[in-house]
Amino acid sequence: MQPATSSSPWPKRILIAGVALALLGSLSLVLSQDHLEGFYDPRVTKEHTAEYGEVNVITLGPGCWVVNVEGSDSDYDVSFNYIVNDTAGGAVSEDCKTDFQASADVDFDTVAKLDVDETSEILVTISCKSDGDCEKPLLFTDGGAIVSKMLSDPNVLITGGLCCVGFILVPLGWLLISINRGRENRVHISQNQIVTSMTPLDDSLPQNKEILTTDELYQLVRGEVPVSGEKGGDVPSPFTSADTRISKPTTSKVGGSVNKASAHTPENLPTDNEWKNWDEA
Repeated sequence: MQPATSSSPWPKRILIAGVALALLGSLSLVLSQDHLEGFYDPRVTKEHTAEYGEVNVITLGPGCWVVNVEGSDSDYDVSFNYIVNDTAGGAVSEDCKTDFQASADVDFDTVAKLDVDETSEILVTISCKSDGDCEKPLLFTDGGAIVSKMLSDPNVLITGGLCCVGFILVPLGWLLISINRGRENRVHISQNQIVTSMTPLDDSLPQNKEILTTDELYQLVRGEVPVSGEKGGDVPSPFTSADTRISKPTTSKVGGSVNKASAHTPENLPTDNEWKNWDEA
């Protein structure tokens, strides 16, 4: 029985690498937090502004423009119209979607999201409720352009890449470790079962022999315990039609008569008279 192959070290290495990358990504996120928050601060991302009490004519390119105001917009009443032939024309559509969302250390309200199809001049008319506070300017941000700029920023790519790769490698490494542990447990169980089943056989074998003979192996197959020093010549044949056991030859007596030749001769007569009795008879 060959020993089980050692488990691969790569699952643990993958897990350790994933944890390290995730920690580095988290650290990078903390260190670059101020830089990342700049992508969500309308005070930083604004391209145009409009203020209450002024004539506000701005040129907007195609895209989804997010109009924010610092604080609450409850006192603002704002309208957006295209300028056609130097006069106010149709209203600008406010039905567009963008991933840009104002988020900073202060609160911002979204006044509108302007859907502009092509570069146009826009008239922004701001009315303020009586006794209202409309001192804060309106801030215009191209939502799509800011999201694209953020995704191509090196700091964002490094931070996001480290976190993503780390969060992928951690569960992958843990899964591979679990698979290896399951395989090792099955191998150990199988080995223990084999050792347990072979223990009685090992105890019955002669301890002074390294290699069993063919006859001893045959006895083990038949359930017999081989005796140390036994030659195995009396092992029954595996074939029912022939007996291959070695039989001892029977010794036969030489000669056709059972009478033994006498050692007495005429020159060497017996000392007693028994011969006379036998001759007279």
